[in-house]
Amino acid sequence: MFEPNTVYAKIAYDAILLYLKTSKKLFKKEEEIPPALKLNLACYVSIYSGNRLKSCVGDPEPRHPQLYNEIIENAVQAAFENPDSEPLKEGELNNISLTVDVLSKPKPVKDLSMIKPHKNGILIKDDKGNQSLILPNSKDIDTTDKLLNAAREMAGIDPDTPIDELEIYNFTTTKYQ
Repeated sequence: MFEPNTVYAKIAYDAILLYLKTSKKLFKKEEEIPPALKLNLACYVSIYSGNRLKSCVGDPEPRHPQLYNEIIENAVQAAFENPDSEPLKEGELNNISLTVDVLSKPKPVKDLSMIKPHKNGILIKDDKGNQSLILPNSKDIDTTDKLLNAAREMAGIDPDTPIDELEIYNFTTTKYQ
């Protein structure tokens, strides 16, 4: 059974358990949230079955004013509402682990040489509204070119689109397990 090592991972895991039993998301009011979790930050919650990524949900910009509620929202969506993966079943709880990646605010990239795939994630957008986000230190992505190509492919952006026609932002994350 998953044993969270941080309060961030515990919030996510508890949100999944509660939703599994009651189909409810228990958001807290601002005055009930500890100061460190009141920050207006985005996060991604990733659920793993063994060493395989089962589901990952988040946004580059927060949808809730407090990180605490952002974690709950993304944990429940990753577990039960992600159209790209099967909903989590009670029998799988003993075989999952999860991480919460808290994102810094994405900043425009002016020089591609400043992107370090093990340190920076990227958000890429084109003028047609296609976009994708890749977290830092993603599996098999060890160069800036691989990172950009993976982001383009994920977003459905034509690989021949000149780089100067794309909006590229980078960010860092703090990972909590």
